[in-house]
Amino acid sequence: MATSLNGRSTRNEILLLLRRHDAATAEEIAGELGLTPNAVRQHLTNLEREELVTNRPFRDAGRGRPALRFSLTERADATFPKRYGQLATMVLTELNEMGGPEMIDEVIRRIAARRARHIEADLEGLDFDAKLERVVAWIGRAGTLTECVPREDGVLLTIHNCPFRNTALKFPQVCNITPHLLTQLMNTSVTQENSIHRRDAYCSFLVQRTTPITQ
Repeated sequence: MATSLNGRSTRNEILLLLRRHDAATAEEIAGELGLTPNAVRQHLTNLEREELVTNRPFRDAGRGRPALRFSLTERADATFPKRYGQLATMVLTELNEMGGPEMIDEVIRRIAARRARHIEADLEGLDFDAKLERVVAWIGRAGTLTECVPREDGVLLTIHNCPFRNTALKFPQVCNITPHLLTQLMNTSVTQENSIHRRDAYCSFLVQRTTPITQ
């Protein structure tokens, strides 16, 4: 996974330059950064290996052979700072002022239901363990580090790196997305045991194995 830009290293300077110019040759990059073309090519080779940069040949009217023009890949977009959590907090703040906690609760339920509809068709015919494994894998696509531990009363699902952490610290209703999602997809009771909002190091949810919910 690509790491975020941090500091003013040559590697990051190249990425920032390509973000500004869309595409550039090694010579153009070298000229703007005050480096040798060979030094730039070394960095570009490493960035291509990380799948952050790609190249395409083009023919310069003043040169006999095609040159390479480098540009960023979609993967590189993840290296640039994002403010998604800040935006989510701003939106929830406005919702809270408009309709109070009840409106936020309703929005959270709708978000969970919408996400559940994207995967529930893939769970048909699966037993409890196979279904939970698929649901956990789907949750993990958001970059969360999840762990499942079997217990006598069910399965304890632990999320070690909640992607909504900062927003959840201000609006605890955000923590309900996961139990709502699990309840709908697993058709069983789900209770939260640990919570980042309560200053625990992680969030954990007990997915009951033996208490199905009647629709």
